[in-house]
Amino acid sequence: MSLFDWFGGGASKAAEAAPAVQSPEKLALYKKEWCPFCQKVSAVVRELDLELAEYDTNNPEHLQALMAGGGQRMVPCLRIEQENGDYFWLYESADIAAYLRLHFGKAS
Repeated sequence: MSLFDWFGGGASKAAEAAPAVQSPEKLALYKKEWCPFCQKVSAVVRELDLELAEYDTNNPEHLQALMAGGGQRMVPCLRIEQENGDYFWLYESADIAAYLRLHFGKAS
């Protein structure tokens, strides 16, 4: 990943491979308040003026849901609800930021 990708210049392969959704209502962000990578993703969410469901994994129920669905306890993690009802779990802050910008960024 280049420095250009980190600051939003291009979408990552993981972001491009993740399923597109039409509405941010199909997304949920699993995070911890103190996590600097989660804070970076939250900054992108604010930048794009998105309203996402957010779950703090300090809550055992939210951590359990993350582990059961995504298979890892790593945060941040973006849960993407697909049209067929299945979930796609996208990890890595740079990939999540790229995904959000790719699908919800304002056209220049």
